[in-house]
Amino acid sequence: TPGGQSPSYMSFKSRLQHTTNPVNKRLLEIMIKKESNLCVAVDKTKSADVLDLVAKVGKSVAVVKLHSDIVQDWSKQTQDELIRMSKENDFLLFEDRKLADIGNTVKHQSASISEWADLLTVHGLPGPGLLQGVKDGCMSTGKTLGVLLVAEMSNAGNLFTSEFTQAVVNMGEKEEWAHTLSGFIAQSRVSQKPGMLQLTPGVHMAEASDKGDQRYTSPLQAVTEKGADLVIVGRGICADDSPGLKAEEYRQEAWKAYISTIQE
Repeated sequence: TPGGQSPSYMSFKSRLQHTTNPVNKRLLEIMIKKESNLCVAVDKTKSADVLDLVAKVGKSVAVVKLHSDIVQDWSKQTQDELIRMSKENDFLLFEDRKLADIGNTVKHQSASISEWADLLTVHGLPGPGLLQGVKDGCMSTGKTLGVLLVAEMSNAGNLFTSEFTQAVVNMGEKEEWAHTLSGFIAQSRVSQKPGMLQLTPGVHMAEASDKGDQRYTSPLQAVTEKGADLVIVGRGICADDSPGLKAEEYRQEAWKAYISTIQE
């Protein structure tokens, strides 16, 4: 990092200068323009509910995270409407599929996902062949996907070890993936490269857990203690009676936390 400075203390504007990944460039520009480091996880199972929620939170978010495979009536029409909304309100679409297969399978999976999404999660377990698979899949469609490697998870009982996390980060930081990799899903600042983004899930202002295996952290903690560049909020916004107002509240909280960390 420049002058040995951790990306945790750099402004997004400075980090934009160190970014070669085209998806990250776009994302950082959106974040700076909208003053938003908020990613909303929309985990609805019907297209109408997904679109309704995205319409309500779109103005406050930098990224909308989806699981298209849980939407029972997902269609080309759903995709087209999401793309239209993302252009209108300036946010990126993120398919949280967590692919974890051999390169050839991933090539076909990512080709179809790249038709509508900007960001995609993958597991590092299969090794670099998986990243090559995403690269090849995108080449076949002429689209660009920013890959987010899952380096750590927020749920209790997960099997990630610090050695595995480090191996995933080392693989992702290799120069050959600079245009493919956007960053990491993590609970701590796993990469010191200013061009890599960290998205941290399990963020909630009111709860400590979901009574299941999810463990929550506040937007302030996620940014100042865990090094999150973007906070991922699901039920804290989506289960609220006024998701649009709640999204704006989270945006302000998370952005305020980011501003407090800048030391330049």
